[in-house]
This record gives sequence, structure tokens and C-alpha cells, in this order.
Amino acid sequence: MLLSIALGLWVCSCVEPFNLNIKSDLRILTVDATITDTAEEQTITITESVNSNGSAYSQPVLKATAELIVEGAQKIAFTEKGQGVYALPSSFKLQTGVNYKLVFTKQDGTKYESEQDQVTKVPEIIGMHDEFKVQGIEIGENYYQPANYIYLDTQDPANDKNNYLWSWKLWERQNVCATCYNGRYFLTPAPARCREERNYAGQMFDYMCPGDCWDILNNKDLLVFTDIYSNGQPITNKLIAKIPYYNYTGALIEVKQQSISPAAYRYFKLLADQVQNNGSLVDTPPAALIGNVKNVSNPNEAIAGFFMVTSVRTVKYWIDRKSAQGLNINPIGLLDHPLTPEPMGNDLTRPPFAACILGLNRTPNKPNGWIN
Repeated sequence: MLLSIALGLWVCSCVEPFNLNIKSDLRILTVDATITDTAEEQTITITESVNSNGSAYSQPVLKATAELIVEGAQKIAFTEKGQGVYALPSSFKLQTGVNYKLVFTKQDGTKYESEQDQVTKVPEIIGMHDEFKVQGIEIGENYYQPANYIYLDTQDPANDKNNYLWSWKLWERQNVCATCYNGRYFLTPAPARCREERNYAGQMFDYMCPGDCWDILNNKDLLVFTDIYSNGQPITNKLIAKIPYYNYTGALIEVKQQSISPAAYRYFKLLADQVQNNGSLVDTPPAALIGNVKNVSNPNEAIAGFFMVTSVRTVKYWIDRKSAQGLNINPIGLLDHPLTPEPMGNDLTRPPFAACILGLNRTPNKPNGWIN
């Protein structure tokens, strides 16, 4: 699926609110709807951002009915999965040269539909390489984090107008599986969790993982490209990612190369220019940015997000970090603070570890392509 961060116009994609300093009760429907030709389950996400008293919240749209319209006739129903997520049947496969459109209706009867889109073939990723830079990522005035720059090569097809969207996912080995603030970690009562305690107010404790565990990180920036000035030419040394020097050991990155329509390119390029050049992806952009989904009865309703169908090519690359050896540079680690384990005491029932919980951002399962 396309990055959910791309859908945040002034909306935070998480449950936690953030202050906008705007006095408004504006509500904006947000549609994350990218259907790909991969073997993964194809889903869309429909949420509604609510701005109340200067803070924005994102909440799922439940009990909607959604359909994918194929060539203006065939209807393929989505199944609700919960939390605003709707999935196509596992047997569904995208076809080249076929028009697709998204139609859905909210529980209150409001109907929405997207513009049509077609799959455009995407070339293979020919190669990837990385380069270690001591001054890799600027995080303050005259202050940098060391990082590995990740580059790719591909061959742009001749005689076609191609537009690209790149994204990545990173697996890093994690040794700390829980950090508790103002309290400690408890195994009982289930589920195991951090629990605040008056005697530990203002304190913080880290709990190690009992075995293998990996954090999963995703790109926070949008990277789009058009071949309007380089049609048919090789795309070489394209900088895709700057990966901080988290660990001495290596890391695994998965890079996705997608073909997108000219309309999708314009949308994501404008979004990237607005939010990435004005702070962060949760800053308020200077202008409203509306996608290709419309309210059938009220075309003036502002709707964020974009529906598109896209072809994807994926490559995994091992970052060995050997170039950093011998430079007397310490990794920055995955924690945002120094390691602070709970002090050992006389209570032998205290848990020494916290479980590595499988989720969107963490896994105890060894990633395919990981090198020990």
C-alpha cells in the first residue's frame, strides 16, 4: 500500500492528537487506496480527520460498502476488516490496459467515487549499492548523523512517458522490547505491559528482548520522479534512502519502485513540495491538496488521498555497514535515550525481559534476506 504519510494534509495518521492552533471543527475524509500487482492482500483505508479545539484526530470510517469497478461494468466488493480497512478478495489480480475505479458509500448513505486509473508497467530495478557518509543526515545546525546512502539503477523505457514513486522498508535488529515511564513492566495480569507506580514517578526503565527481534521502519519522505526530460535513458545512482547508522551490524532494506499515472505524479509531487519543504509531513501545508476521489452529490467536499492502481518492482538489499568500521564512530542506536535497565533487587519475581510483540513496526520473525 502507498504510504499513509502521503495522506496527511494537515492530518496526523496516528491516534494521538497534535496541536494545529486552528479554531475549527473541519472534518476531512481521507482515502488511502493504492491497488498493486503484488501477491499481497490488496486493501484500502478510509478514515476521517477531525479538527476539534485546535487538535486533529484521525478516526476510521466503519461499516462503509466499497466496490472496485472494472471497465465501468464489473463490480468487485471489498470486505471490511476493521479500523477503516477494506480488502479485495484474495483471487483478485490487476490487469494491464484495464480501467479501474473505486466507489464506496458511507453508513449515512453518502456516496463517493474516484476517477479511473490504469496500470502502467514498471521496469525492473537493475542494481543497488550504498555509500557510508560520516556527515550523512543533518539534524541541526552543524550537527550530523552518520548514515548509509542507498542508491538504485533502472532503465527507463523508451517511447513511453513514465512516472515513478519510490518507497522503502527497513529491518533493524532491536535489543530493547519495552521502555516504561513512571513505572515498571509486569507480566501479570495479562496482557504484559508497563504499569505506572507512584514510587517510580519520573523514572524510566528499559527491558531487553528475550530473543531475536527486529524493528521495522518506513520512509517518511515522498520520492517521485518523471522521465519528461530523460525518456528512455538509464536512471543511475538514484538516491533512494538515507539510513542512519543505528547498529554496528548490518540491516536489511526493501525498496519498492512503482509506476504511477501523470495525475498521481502531480498530486504526490505537489504534496511532497508542500510538506517536505515546509517542515515535516505533519505540518500544515500552505494550500489545500485534494485527490481524485469525489463526493457524488457534493463535488465541493474536500477529500484527501488518492486512488490509483500501480505496478511494483521490489528488491531487498543488505547494508553490511563495513565501510564504517575503523572510523571510530559509534552507532546512534534505535533508542532515543541511553539504555536504562531496571536495577536488580531482592524481588526475584521481576521480569528480566519484555516480549517482542509482532506488529506493523516490530517482528520476532527473521526477515527473508536477513544475514546473520
